[in-house]
Parts: sequence; C-alpha cells; structure tokens
Amino acid sequence: MLFLAGDIGGTKALLQLIEFEPDSSARQTLAQQRYLCEQFDSLQSIIQHFLHSFFSEADPVSNPIDSACFGLPGPVCGSRVRLTNLPWVVDAGEIEQACSISQVFFINDFHGAALGVEALSKSQLDTLYKPEGGQGLEFKFGRPVLKGNFLVIGAGTGLGVAPVFFDGTHAIPVAHEGGHFDFAPISETQQCLLNWLWQEYEHVSYERVLSGPGLERLYQFFLNFDYPTTYVRDASQKLKKSRIKSPQNDELGLFIAEDLDRNENQDSVSASEIHSRAEAGEPAAVKAMTEFVTIYGAFVGAVALLWNAPQGVFLAGGVASKIEAWMELPYFREAYLEKGRMKSIVASRPVYLVADETLGLQGAMQYNLNQSQSQ
Repeated sequence: MLFLAGDIGGTKALLQLIEFEPDSSARQTLAQQRYLCEQFDSLQSIIQHFLHSFFSEADPVSNPIDSACFGLPGPVCGSRVRLTNLPWVVDAGEIEQACSISQVFFINDFHGAALGVEALSKSQLDTLYKPEGGQGLEFKFGRPVLKGNFLVIGAGTGLGVAPVFFDGTHAIPVAHEGGHFDFAPISETQQCLLNWLWQEYEHVSYERVLSGPGLERLYQFFLNFDYPTTYVRDASQKLKKSRIKSPQNDELGLFIAEDLDRNENQDSVSASEIHSRAEAGEPAAVKAMTEFVTIYGAFVGAVALLWNAPQGVFLAGGVASKIEAWMELPYFREAYLEKGRMKSIVASRPVYLVADETLGLQGAMQYNLNQSQSQ
C-alpha cells in the first residue's frame, strides 16, 4: 500500500510517501521533500509536483495512492477547507481525482503534531521547565510513554494549539483554534503594545504577537517606542516587573498619532533577521526577542490552566527550536509560572521543546496508518 502524508504550514510544506505492508506492519520511506508554499498556487500543485518528481517518467496515475492525510493550518470541518495563513481553498475530492488518491483526509496541522509526539526520541526533546521533584517523561524502546493528557503548542507562521485527551489507551487530539483567543497583557509595556496593535487590528489575538510575523511586529514596536521589556533584572540579577508610569505621566498607553505614523515606511525585517540582530546585540531586537519568549511563557501557562495536562506541554512549530537559547533564558519560565493563586497548577506541568521539524508530518502519516487499521 502507498501512503502519502503532508504537513502544510503557512510558509512551508513537507510531504512524505511510504510503502506500507499491512501483514507485517513494515514500512519503507520512498520519498520526502520540503517545499515553499509561496512558490505554488495550491496544495494540489505541490502534491502533483512531488508525485511527478518521485515517479519520474512513469505516470503517477498508474501508481495510485491508497491513502493521503494532510495537516492543514486552520479549522478543519469537512472535506473542503479554507486555510488561515495561505490564500488557498483545498478540496479533498478534487485532490483525489487530480492526483489519483483513493482517500484524502484533512486534519488540523496541530492535530498532526499531537499524533507525532509518540514517535519522538529522547534526543528530540529539550526540557525547558521541570517541576520540582518531577521524574520527567518515561521512555520505552526510545519513545515517550504517555499516560495522561498533554498539550502541544507551537508558534510558526501562525500559532497552533492541540489539547490531547488520554483515554487510558490512546492519545486523542482535540481540534482547537486557541491561538486566536485574545492577547492578554501581563505588564504595562504589553498593555501599550496592545493599544498600539489596536490601531491596526480590531481583534488582537495571541497569534498577532506570538508567531513569525508577531516577532516582526514586536520589533517594530520597540523601534518606535523606547519601553522596557516586561521583566528586567534588579541589582541581584533577579527578574522583576518593569514599570513605565511616573508621577509626571501616570497615563498608561498614551500614543500620539504622529508617533504611530513616523516610521510607517520602515523596511520590514524578517523574523530570522531579527534573531540575528538580537544575537549581535541590537537593542530593539534584543527587546523583541525577550518580549517574544515572555509572551510565549505567559500564553503556555494560560493554556495549561485551561487544559489539565499532567504529562506536560510540548512546544512545536517553526520558531521555538530556532531560538532555543532565548527560550532557555529565565523570561519564558517566569511568565509561565506567574499565574497568581493558580501557580501551583502550572508549576506541576513540565514543558518540553521539540527539536524535530517533521513532527506534524509523522503525525499525518500516523493518521493514515490508524485509518488503515480501523477499516
């Protein structure tokens, strides 16, 4: 049997083709390829390019795919899906017909990431936060043994969230669009950031600040306004909350229209370039990176209060693994744990950073395998 899987993000698409032997459960990877979504006009065109590349001179139609599963960025309801961060509408029936696939399944991209967690190796996980006295994950045959609910969260082109319910035997991801709930400031600087973003967006979600494009917005904010980051170090190097109010000006988030327009023609700077500038010590970039990981920690802690996840939180997506050194600074941890009377809840939940960019791809392939075994 031939199975095709795809992890489709706002920026890139990963595709994999395997041959699966049902009797022995043996599988062999036949092809795997990464594509930039901006270079294609549809998911169908990426699939066709991939299949033609693999089958070479042969007609792909003469080598039909038994099952395909694609993790998509956005809410998935039925066989026709409008993607959130790509100008595409994908239709399972059209893909089946055009690409000679017997069955096409769509799942949310973080549903796929959640299904991929059980295939991770110990070397692909970095512990960002471990509860005091906690034992950490148990591994068997090199793979994590999951015995309870967990969360998968990740910033990339967008912000994905997948609560996962453990029924005693299986890990069952729950469809979710938690990245789009309202951004909740935890400091005076973040309140000013929210006021600034309201000039452009009627609804400011966490995805607006906690994503690749979100990092770019943070950088522009700190270029425009000389505010401190949420946490600053005191004389003893401990973190404390910064304040921007003073007796002379006690109004929070006071913005003058001229200030907002002054730098509107600034060249945009990519998230990767901001990271490089921060590594070189540029002040605005350092502030943007620091605030980004702070917001990341606050968001993860908030979601950990919404979903009981004793097995912990797994951070996936395309951003965290690229800025691991910044994630390991105390800002993420401080914001994660700052939950007032409920601090003890999040303090009992470990946080792991996933270093495998094929997590969603492996999960989409696992969905194919699960479907074949249930039929």
